Amino acid sequence: MELSIKWRFIVGIDISKDHVDCYLLDRKTSRGWDLKITNSYDGFDKLGHWLVEHNAAKSQSILVSEHTGRYGEHLLRWTTDNDWPHAVVKTTALDKVTPEHHRKDDPYDAAELADYGVRFSDRLRPTEAPAPAVGQIKRLQAERRKMVDRRAALKSKLTEADTHDADMCQLTAMWAQQIELLSEHIEQLEQAMDQLIGQDESLKARHQTMRTAPGYGPVIGRFWLSLFAGQKKLDPRKISSRFGFAPHAYRSGSSVKSPDRSTGFGNSEMRKLLHLAARSVANHRPHYREYYEQKLAEGKHELLAINNIINKLIRLYCTMWNNKAEYDPNYIQKNKHKWKKSA
Repeated sequence: MELSIKWRFIVGIDISKDHVDCYLLDRKTSRGWDLKITNSYDGFDKLGHWLVEHNAAKSQSILVSEHTGRYGEHLLRWTTDNDWPHAVVKTTALDKVTPEHHRKDDPYDAAELADYGVRFSDRLRPTEAPAPAVGQIKRLQAERRKMVDRRAALKSKLTEADTHDADMCQLTAMWAQQIELLSEHIEQLEQAMDQLIGQDESLKARHQTMRTAPGYGPVIGRFWLSLFAGQKKLDPRKISSRFGFAPHAYRSGSSVKSPDRSTGFGNSEMRKLLHLAARSVANHRPHYREYYEQKLAEGKHELLAINNIINKLIRLYCTMWNNKAEYDPNYIQKNKHKWKKSA
């Protein structure tokens, strides 16, 4: 009887800083083999030859690894460039298959990731490394965020310097110099990101289109591109939930009852940027200002009204992204008569 499975070979990959442990499982014969390689392109080439030696064809194989941040970036780049299907799963994947035990070593985790791939093979989705320009923008964006936070902390120290009884002249002069240097570096990073966007035609076209949207400034623009570049369709519901703005039920049985509410989790930087964007359009855009005032008149809390505006902006951004269309400020006015007829 022919075994009908999508992925015959599952390769569990446990990634550390210096080494990568691999476990190749043949689902047809239930045989397994392990391999330890260096976390380098020489090691990845050795992995490719090893898979070929065991007749693991690319069309029948998938690599499964947990998301390990920068330690897994080179492997993902190699698998993408060499057309090896590679699913990067959440760091909680092992919790679903690992029984209670006190064992913790990399070869064992690699075998458990292969087991995860077998049990949840229908959920595995190959992951591709971002385009080089997008990966660089993502790295520069992360460094910019750290510098902005550092500069804000120094500015706070300067503000509070007068409250100290000691002589703070030397320290305040140092802080001022650091703030000036950080501001220069932040500006250089922003220029580098803009240059990367300008050199890539697809990124440039996306960026120019999205910049016409209300509240979509240069900082949100760079960050949005670093997160979603390469994706053709964006789901506003999933993105709202991902950033913690979507209302979720909080009920259980008869004792736990609460109104639906947003989680408040998600990427902290994007949450902050979208909050500022919503504040801006509520103050300067008539349509959003009317909506904001309407929600306040209904008795909604101010933050809830802002959260509603954020969700409206996310829907707008996703629609523009999916349709590759610029923002039309007269869209609502022009279509009012259509909506009245359909009501």
